[in-house]
Amino acid sequence: VANLTWVKGNHTYKYGGEWRLERYPTRTYGASSGLYTFGSNSTQQTSLQGLTTSQGVTGFPFASFLMGDATSIQINQPATSATHKTQVGFFAQDTWKLTRKLTVDYGLRYDFGQYAREDYGRSGSFNPLLANASAAGHPGGYQFEATCKCEFAKNYKPAFGPRLGVAYQLNSKTVFRGGFGIVYTGTALPPSGGLIASNAFTSVPGFGQTVGKFRDGIPTSLRPVFPSFDSNVTQLPGTIVNATYIDQNAGRPARQYQWSFGFQREITKDMIVDASYIGNRGVWWNTAGTAAPGLNMVSEQLLGRYGFALGNAADSTLLTRQIGQLSPAQLGTLAQRGVVLPYSNFPTNQTVRQSILPFPQYGNTITPSAAAVGKTWYDSLQVNLTQRFWHGLSLNANYTYSKNLDLLTSPDVFNWGLGKSYSSNDQPHQMRFSAQYQLPEFRNSSIAALRNPFVSWVISGWGVGFLMQYQSADRLNRPNSANALPISNWLGRGPGGGNGAAQIKLDANGQPMNPWSVNWTDYDGVKHTDPLNVNCRCFDPTKTQVLNPLAWTNIPDGQWANDFSAIRSFRGIRYPSESGNISRNFRIKEGINLNIRVEFQNAFNRIRLPQVTSAANFGAAPTTANGLFNGGFGTIVPISGTTGSRTGLFVGRLTF
Repeated sequence: VANLTWVKGNHTYKYGGEWRLERYPTRTYGASSGLYTFGSNSTQQTSLQGLTTSQGVTGFPFASFLMGDATSIQINQPATSATHKTQVGFFAQDTWKLTRKLTVDYGLRYDFGQYAREDYGRSGSFNPLLANASAAGHPGGYQFEATCKCEFAKNYKPAFGPRLGVAYQLNSKTVFRGGFGIVYTGTALPPSGGLIASNAFTSVPGFGQTVGKFRDGIPTSLRPVFPSFDSNVTQLPGTIVNATYIDQNAGRPARQYQWSFGFQREITKDMIVDASYIGNRGVWWNTAGTAAPGLNMVSEQLLGRYGFALGNAADSTLLTRQIGQLSPAQLGTLAQRGVVLPYSNFPTNQTVRQSILPFPQYGNTITPSAAAVGKTWYDSLQVNLTQRFWHGLSLNANYTYSKNLDLLTSPDVFNWGLGKSYSSNDQPHQMRFSAQYQLPEFRNSSIAALRNPFVSWVISGWGVGFLMQYQSADRLNRPNSANALPISNWLGRGPGGGNGAAQIKLDANGQPMNPWSVNWTDYDGVKHTDPLNVNCRCFDPTKTQVLNPLAWTNIPDGQWANDFSAIRSFRGIRYPSESGNISRNFRIKEGINLNIRVEFQNAFNRIRLPQVTSAANFGAAPTTANGLFNGGFGTIVPISGTTGSRTGLFVGRLTF
């Protein structure tokens, strides 16, 4: 990192740059002596071949181990690899004092970052066009930069970020400030994905068969190779594995547009108040490979191609049944629709839905890592009051009212915009207040008694301070939707069946019902029908269901929800943050000073109850133990323990 500042006349020029190289070396020695697995194969009942039992077991793995019958053997070649990336940036700016009242800042920054790559191109990424030998040549396998002489992703080059700011003094006590800038983040840290293979496996044995005897050691046919550049690395014939896919935009940094304008006003000589609007918009945020549209998903159009319909119970049964369990009639129905085994050695213990995937040899959605598809929105009003050091007292108070939205995930990746909602970091209200007071030295006091050396030594040098923060509680998740036939039965994804959010009901006026309990009793035994305030501390949390189960409804079977957005006002228990300190300075002699300080967190020892349980089945009654709630929708469970009790820290610091 290097910086240069040059002041000339009414200009202050600043130049700078940074360069960063990141390397992540890895050495892998696991399973280099062999890894043996003993299943139930050699002790299975041969009469049960081809049948699926609803209970019991068909063999005993420990008995197979005692017989020395291995069902799989793996050996790894010791492997050494390293991913790396480079990040560079340069900037130039000028603070130009045009007049005594007007100052302008302008500048430009350039950033360039690479996506994480393996040093010698030995890291593999999914390629939809390559034939996969483990799936009888079905398209979809791994390629490697070392062999394709290509790059998996593109590095974004035009990352120029202009900056502009202005400050204008309206009068002797008031200043206007405003600014705009474009900012780029760094690219994703390594490793951003990829597969490095150095192992060899035995094939999957058939029913009642094994791959060898433990006493015979590793079969001579196993020859692990590092690096392996096969398109079917780590995948045995006829098996389903997960794929790794590096997004072609892994080298694109997130970009954020930032702007602000506000006024600063001097109230008194030592008191300043600022009021500003601050906003930003972000694009190309990295979704970390968990939410972006993938390559191996079932769309509604794909279902329609094979004659399946959302909401049709018979189709749900067909799609979720294992192929080996289908009846002749069901097989005939599927054959008429064009649903057959995607390739000859496709395992029959997989579902029909798995077989119609674009790449059925992979069990995951093949979502690209480092996909730059996320978006964010932020707007806020920020007010700050600062009292500078005055007669030993300094204080600061600030309030922020904000709205924070993001689009980093979506319930339906084929309709990405449905995921725009309030961020998990959204805090509408935030208030902070801090103060510090330092007793003055009394050696020169006008009061004779205070000038006494002993008295002055005892009462001088003491200080007290505190920091208090109050903010909106974190949002609560919607309760789970308990569907008999969730849409995930057809699509393999989507809300319902314990992984989706229920819908809030509308009242007679078409307004959302209040999600908080309207049937509760306070500590005085008075029953209430008004919505409960979870922060009132007026009810017994061990016996009160604070959420209203009648305010929610399940998503209809086989359908998408009519609303995916978060409910901004649906928030839990607030947790104030209050801390304080008491300190004393001892001046031992010239140049030697001892500072002793006692700091307290949660100074008022407020009880922090566990957060409300909201992500649960709202239709089920809460569970109890000894008359107290121990789980269920809308419950607070203090018996699981509270946190954040008051703590103190004693600090001593000697300077000389």
